[in-house]
Amino acid sequence: MDITDLKPTLQFVWLEVSDLTTSRHFYGEMLGFSVQESDGAFIIVDLNDAFLYLAPGKPTPGNMHLAIAVEDIDLLYQRLLEQGNDVASPTDEGWARYIELTDPDGYRLFLLTPEEHEASQ
Repeated sequence: MDITDLKPTLQFVWLEVSDLTTSRHFYGEMLGFSVQESDGAFIIVDLNDAFLYLAPGKPTPGNMHLAIAVEDIDLLYQRLLEQGNDVASPTDEGWARYIELTDPDGYRLFLLTPEEHEASQ
């Protein structure tokens, strides 16, 4: 086996949060993501190909940014507006349309829908 055959994939990101109930509400109720509990010690946000583990602790958001792709950023944007959230309309950068949010502990999120690219012929 060659080192280039390792094919790494992201399994999960572990973040410490100040309050599990608040984080569960933000990721589950506000964003509509699938959230599961794990014996009350932490919660798991299912991101389809990876997981976001949120555990009690001291949040340290620093310069970290999480980019989470969704099928339809405009639908998520409308959901957020209907809930009364003050969020800027999606930005189109060519490579993706995204909205930027900060979670309750200060972690910066880019919620995005990647642009479809036609295959080169």
